[in-house]
Amino acid sequence: MLRRHQEMETVRFAELPDILTPQDLFAFLPIGRNAVYDALKTHKIKSVRVGQKFLITKAALREFLGGNVE
Repeated sequence: MLRRHQEMETVRFAELPDILTPQDLFAFLPIGRNAVYDALKTHKIKSVRVGQKFLITKAALREFLGGNVE
């Protein structure tokens, strides 16, 4: 699992796992926890729910970012 971006060096998109959790998004995106969960619940970030867990593909994150990632 990735830690918050303030606590570690910048995480590159290529270094992210293929399947992400909301916690991974917290570490990568410059938005807060509530904004991440809001984007997931409103389907701005495509995800799959397994029980109470959200799972996000790297492709869905790329789409959310408009394809503008390294």
